Amino acid sequence: MIWSAAVSWTGAARAAAVEIDTRTPDRRDRYTDLVRVLAIIAVVYGHWIAAVIFVDDGRLVASQILAVAPWTQVATWFWQVMPLFFLVGGRVNAASLRRAHLRGDTSTTWVRRRSRRLLRPLLPLLAVWLPMGPLLVWFGVSPGLVELATETAFIPLWFLVVYLLVVTLTPTTLWLHHRGAYAVLLLAVGLVAVIDVLDGVGVPLVAHANYVLVFGIAHQLGYLWLDDKLPRGARGLHLLWSGLLAALLLVTLLDYPVSMVGVHGDEASNATPPTLALVALTTMQLGGVLAARRPVEAWLRRHAVSWATVATVGAAIITVFLWHMTALIIAASLTHFTGWWPRLTSVDAQWWAMRPVWLLVCTIALVPLVLLFRGFERAGDPVPRGPGVTITGVVATAVGLGIIQTTGLYDADRALGLPPAGVVLLLAGLVLLGVHHREPADVSGRPASDHGGA
Repeated sequence: MIWSAAVSWTGAARAAAVEIDTRTPDRRDRYTDLVRVLAIIAVVYGHWIAAVIFVDDGRLVASQILAVAPWTQVATWFWQVMPLFFLVGGRVNAASLRRAHLRGDTSTTWVRRRSRRLLRPLLPLLAVWLPMGPLLVWFGVSPGLVELATETAFIPLWFLVVYLLVVTLTPTTLWLHHRGAYAVLLLAVGLVAVIDVLDGVGVPLVAHANYVLVFGIAHQLGYLWLDDKLPRGARGLHLLWSGLLAALLLVTLLDYPVSMVGVHGDEASNATPPTLALVALTTMQLGGVLAARRPVEAWLRRHAVSWATVATVGAAIITVFLWHMTALIIAASLTHFTGWWPRLTSVDAQWWAMRPVWLLVCTIALVPLVLLFRGFERAGDPVPRGPGVTITGVVATAVGLGIIQTTGLYDADRALGLPPAGVVLLLAGLVLLGVHHREPADVSGRPASDHGGA
């Protein structure tokens, strides 16, 4: 009976996969969808693997594997794949904006549509976590633990700030691309190098410009990819080896950090803010993506189940990213505070042996969150507004998120624990961008969706 049920379920799943494959338009770029999904999934599992959590005398001790075991920092050259998301974003956004202009839409309408698609999945996260801090303290959880939990849950928000700004600048950067694609890239790389030097001699705050410049370079490379101005097939390996060589030179000769993500306790970082080393890493990863395209794309077209998996996960990818650290908190609560998890006190062989189980627990915690909140990724069309309102909304949202990231979502010394300026600016920005409006329905009564990608 169980076997029959399993066979029936497998058959139904395969039939659903074939239907998804059949309904996918021929113009859909399956490979870029796969790259985007793999990039986010790598970041999610990278965060979970890197989390080091101990309980010492009932007190939670949280750290990071990169700090506890510095030899693992080399792995970030493969694990830090967020530039690939911006690379795919550039390719998808350029194509989407061009189609919008052909339909007669303005750039402002396009920015509002993309912003709404990006930010709507944030709404349930805010609804859960804004009241969570005060409630947990009221129920007796220590303020320090609440601060750690809220800080952890909101780690993904830096991405929303940077990607929102890069998307908003797309009409301008695409215009620049049309007038001098390679010159724009060379100028941007030069600016990143100059900013690295200024940051190295102690000029304050200047390095934060590299968030937009470095990830903007990856986005700009996506324009070149769309226009078929990058090497094809095996020739992409030239970019891979060039990027690898540049990264090695920066680390060995110019004293850039080895890790491509931030390391707890280290002042220098290649990611917070980004540096020229991350540009080299982007070049390396771009080469690998270009080299692998033909065989992987053919594989996706031959295997309906594989493509259906990519399409299903891709439809909820922002939700996956925003909630994966909340899932980590849930997993830690269910394991370390219940006494079920081994009382480990160091990163040893047993700690590594438990990593697969830990990843499984985190995945189990994430799945219901994604199933519950994935509907927020169906954005629909935005409420029409002018460029002034739209730009104000983008700036208010970015600044509000930046304040929350910098000062933390919860601090026991503040009224209600929340950062008032950050919360007010964020909520005002979301309203100005029309993110709070319910999704409009089409003539059939079903919600309208923007399928243009992330």
